[in-house]
Amino acid sequence: MLEQSQIRLILADILESPEFKESQRYRDLLQFLVEESIAGRTPKETTIGTQIFGKDPSFNSKEDATVRVYINNLRKKLEHYYLTSGKTSSYKLVIPVGHYKVDFVQAEDTPDQKSANNRTLLWGFLFAAFVGTFLLGYYSSSVFHPSPQHPGPPNSIWNEFVQPNGRPTLVVLGDYFFMRETNPVSSYYRTITINNSDDLQERLAKDPAFAKRYKQNEFTFLRPSSTWGLTQVIPILQKSQHGYSLKLASEVTPADFKSNNIVFIGTLKTLYSFSKFLHIFGMQRTATPTESITLQSEKGDSAQTFGVGRQLSTDYVKDYSIIAKAAGPEGSTILMLLGFTENGAIAAPRAATDSSLVKAIAQKFPHQVFANPFYFTLVIATEGISDAVFKSNILYFLQNKPHHSFTGMSDKDSTKTK
Repeated sequence: MLEQSQIRLILADILESPEFKESQRYRDLLQFLVEESIAGRTPKETTIGTQIFGKDPSFNSKEDATVRVYINNLRKKLEHYYLTSGKTSSYKLVIPVGHYKVDFVQAEDTPDQKSANNRTLLWGFLFAAFVGTFLLGYYSSSVFHPSPQHPGPPNSIWNEFVQPNGRPTLVVLGDYFFMRETNPVSSYYRTITINNSDDLQERLAKDPAFAKRYKQNEFTFLRPSSTWGLTQVIPILQKSQHGYSLKLASEVTPADFKSNNIVFIGTLKTLYSFSKFLHIFGMQRTATPTESITLQSEKGDSAQTFGVGRQLSTDYVKDYSIIAKAAGPEGSTILMLLGFTENGAIAAPRAATDSSLVKAIAQKFPHQVFANPFYFTLVIATEGISDAVFKSNILYFLQNKPHHSFTGMSDKDSTKTK
């Protein structure tokens, strides 16, 4: 067991290394984590955000990934340090994935590449088992009850994506737009009112002080809802003879809409260019003062507004999943699987791939006549904790007409993040 004085000497060597000497933010972050670990505390993400990055105590760690990004980069810096400057060190500081407490281990106890590979396989197995258990738990508590086997598409909303004379499908994953400070010690920054390059340019034009402090970041960020959604959607698309591909929402171009059917998985904050044609689904989005969606039929009736307001990541989350399908350009089909938060975005693909979805809609809205093709907008209320959905209930259903015009995106539109 290392003494506190020994730990601080090890830390001092690391902080004076080339990997850390010129990176004051990472020096502060590592020193804070080490001191917390010495004191026997495991700091929370919100604590790190407020004490190291100057965040407001109410900041939502689900929407602001600054801490997670820096911790991930810190792990990489430590790995590089022990491969170079610190390769003769007797002890190593390790930040295991999943928490923010620093472990102090002897160098000879560090697993070699073979052990690391075995551990990776083990985690892969555990992850697969967790996914299976999680899905079982979800479906047992959901309003939908899928059949044990799916010899074909789970329900009719996927017909256009798997039919013999169809076209390839592009699965679009909603990624979060980030900015960074322009000063030498850059900190990543995100706000709910700036979700793409157009939003940023509008803010920069209105606020010269903001323009001096922030610029567009070179990368975006994916949350777990994208991965969970893929586990539901890909098995269906594998039934198609025309194949599928993946893209981030920030990379989608106008040409993608003309040559593919589209399945979008993500939150309303990750729509990028998709936000320009929500009208084809009968949706109108409002971003401020709180995010909401208003649904209205072609006749101008049945208007309803849904929104969840601000929720902290530790809250019991009440969200809405939106499943919306409509005709795109040149005979394509667009299916949107949306949520206001991660919970809603996780629940949407699960509900959309449920074999009993159409039957559940018919039972809830018995007077609806289901047209072919089946274009609609569906709202499902969800409840859960920390990306886990415990309860869901169908609230609203609106049929979309096949002749909706696809407008709002020109060939000049491209929101690829560089």
